Amino acid sequence: MRLPRLDHPGARHHVMNRGARREAVFPDDQSREIFLELLADLPTRFSVRVHGYALMPNHYHLMLESVRGVLPRAMRHLGGEYSRRINTTYHWDGPLFRGRYRNRLVSTEEYWRYLLLYLHANPVRAGLSEPAEAAWTSHQAYQDEGDRPEWLRTDEILRLFGSRARYAQAWQEMADGDSKPPPGFSPENLWRPETTGAVTGVEIPDTTFDVADALKAVTRVTGVSLDDLVGPPGRGRRHPAKWLAAWWMSRRCGIPHGGIADAFGIGHDAVSRNIRRVEQRRESDERFRDWIAQLQKVSSVNT
Repeated sequence: MRLPRLDHPGARHHVMNRGARREAVFPDDQSREIFLELLADLPTRFSVRVHGYALMPNHYHLMLESVRGVLPRAMRHLGGEYSRRINTTYHWDGPLFRGRYRNRLVSTEEYWRYLLLYLHANPVRAGLSEPAEAAWTSHQAYQDEGDRPEWLRTDEILRLFGSRARYAQAWQEMADGDSKPPPGFSPENLWRPETTGAVTGVEIPDTTFDVADALKAVTRVTGVSLDDLVGPPGRGRRHPAKWLAAWWMSRRCGIPHGGIADAFGIGHDAVSRNIRRVEQRRESDERFRDWIAQLQKVSSVNT
């Protein structure tokens, strides 16, 4: 029996797939260009943000953010359309990929940052390119803004490194084998059949909670009034309780970013920033740890 894919609005995924019988899915540069052309279509067609990629001869790795929680639809389109075009171009027939794509939900900035380096060093470790090249990955776009296609988001992860120079240094360390993986990262287990598709610690949304329920829970836990929580954008817009509310509504309640944006009167990018602020602080900031622990104990917010 096929297990349902874990996905929710704002989820970040490590997505991968390999060729049937481990045969080539990218026989030449033309095939890679076709794949990237289809990948470039995901942001506008499915609201899936592409943060990184690596194309190897018989498999691929992608770093995707599912803004609306429709990753399965996006991947069906990508895999199906690529298979159709490759079979037509090369006069092949039959399945191109081994099966359904694999995905791992990513819950921490440390894992997300390390994953990018891992993808970009893949061709070097496999002896397919020189360290200065990292061909057919998003590495060059992180090295040089001028090489970034419009559909590729590099700004968010670059902020985790602090600068392009620090990214380049970290990537070289990865290519040289000097990087230490974060907790939960195991290259040996990436291709193993998953039971949940998730990295430990990811919150699975309960979609029975609506906007009003989520806000009520956050006001109860933080002591911040509803008026202050959802007041005009200029009022306390940087208050941590606002960040927590956006995070809770997305991660715990599965509310789309559009619904969160409407509730706070802000844009989609601001919603994503607020969620990331909580993810960056939730382990190190005692206040967020306490708030989240209290929210997770909430059995009902409808009082």
